[in-house]
Amino acid sequence: VVVVAAACGSDGPVVTRDPNPSLVQMASPSSTESPKLQAPTQDSDESAIQSGGEPGSRKGGSATVLLAEHSQPITGWTPWDHVCAWSCRNVLNQVLETLTVVLPDGSTAPWLAERVEPNPSMLNWTVTIREGVKFTDGAPVTAHVIKEGYEEFQKKGEVTRGLLRDARINAVRVLDEYRLMIDLTEPNPALDVVLSGPIGRVFSTQSAIADPAAFLRRPVGTGPYIIESWEVGEPVVLVANQNYWRNDADGVSLPYLDRLVFRHVANESERIESVRSRDAQFAYTRSALAIERARDLELTVVSRNEDNIGVVLFNTLQAPVDDVRVRQALQLSTNQELLIKSSIGAGAGQPATQWFAPESRWWSGLAAEKWPVTNTVEAKELLVAYVNDTDRSDRLATGSKISVTLQCTDDIHLSAMTRELVRQWEATGLVDAQVETVTRNALIQRVLGSVTDRPGFSGDFVATCWRVGGESDPAMMFTPLFGPVRTSPLNVTNLHDETLTALVELLHSSSIETVRQAAVEQLMLAIVERMPMIYLAHSQSALIGHGGTEGLGSWLLPDGAVVLGQVAGVGRWAEVWLSGE
Repeated sequence: VVVVAAACGSDGPVVTRDPNPSLVQMASPSSTESPKLQAPTQDSDESAIQSGGEPGSRKGGSATVLLAEHSQPITGWTPWDHVCAWSCRNVLNQVLETLTVVLPDGSTAPWLAERVEPNPSMLNWTVTIREGVKFTDGAPVTAHVIKEGYEEFQKKGEVTRGLLRDARINAVRVLDEYRLMIDLTEPNPALDVVLSGPIGRVFSTQSAIADPAAFLRRPVGTGPYIIESWEVGEPVVLVANQNYWRNDADGVSLPYLDRLVFRHVANESERIESVRSRDAQFAYTRSALAIERARDLELTVVSRNEDNIGVVLFNTLQAPVDDVRVRQALQLSTNQELLIKSSIGAGAGQPATQWFAPESRWWSGLAAEKWPVTNTVEAKELLVAYVNDTDRSDRLATGSKISVTLQCTDDIHLSAMTRELVRQWEATGLVDAQVETVTRNALIQRVLGSVTDRPGFSGDFVATCWRVGGESDPAMMFTPLFGPVRTSPLNVTNLHDETLTALVELLHSSSIETVRQAAVEQLMLAIVERMPMIYLAHSQSALIGHGGTEGLGSWLLPDGAVVLGQVAGVGRWAEVWLSGE
């Protein structure tokens, strides 16, 4: 495949990237290489990265953090059985830490692990555990404990057994007290990312085995806080772990705060107003309107454009969008700015030109440049060519308009967006567009179907509202997206060919970051060429604090590097404090 050969040439792959400065600052010399992060976009508030105050004055006090309501109530905290989404992770990350962490640019850094190293084949990964770290029950963190957690809990867990399969993890072997080997069935260059999630959470197997019911309610880990009290549907109260293993750059023990209270508040405006009135110190949001309101109130805002994109998705096996001319024409007739403006209440942020935000290490300047802008003249030319084609795929009479049905959920802000999109498509004079409103569950069923009930399902839709992207490594995301149609239910566009397969295989087989970036860039360019989706906007996340808080958005890695920013609205609450202003 020519594109892969070009990506693997003797001079190495070339990726067009934004030359932004690093977001990592060294607080002290380190023997390990610092992570490389992209600078924030204008959507990130530089004033939000706060510091200052005498080290001794940072200790003590209590803070309340307001989180979004979960679609399903949290019923327990065991990482192997309970799904933990963004709001939940704000709590669980303070109690159960992970072997690695994901940084704001999508790269990883060791956390409870000191090193995570693959062999040349990427089939065997050696994980070296930090010595001297203890659980809050007093037991030491060792390779044997992590091995036991894998064997006794993760392999059987409702959440983790599928994640282990997807990560190709076959076995965990103890090498010595602080080293273990993770054996894979296939190469996986993204295992370091996997170890930042549920599989990488480190917990006391001693406590989990001794009293499973108590552990479900109050898990025992190594984190800066301990769950003091919690009932289903009630606030979570955390108290400081007085023997936490980390200190700040001045040698002051973490965490700063004595107590954290996490409350779920469904209403976005109520969360912001509570911070403004100082009924709460911090809030989490994924609403662009809430972020804008917080800025207007001059609150501290640490925001991020996520690698999670709202799109209009085409089913490339359904006429008339099975013809690339139609898909390209519909994209060219679309005014992205107006669509985002009409859907801003649904969380729309910065306009998207690819799956990755400019802050991400996977972002490509070339892909951004190649994403087409509105061009109604070219759109009409493509539509005219299709409708006058005697062999047009929809089998309608030559010269007649095409008909497109767009399905979407009943969200009020998405309804405004779909009305605007229909207006734009029909303004070409060659499209009849209809909107079908369905429930969220019905939409998912029509797009994904059921592997059990309908094997080989290829979608009951022509065009649909959808979201793409996420925090996973590109290899993990693109393998199911571009897999064989009949065996890949997550191939929602039904695109599959040798070029796409070769690029995905390159992502899996190479551990060289520039090679993998080049493969991602070529996949983004393939989407431009084949146009299986119209990008709308990145979702946004933000952590918000009032003027009497400090340290929001600035956190220290174990090697001494200072990281600025946040991922998915999950705070590093051990390093915030109250200034008393």
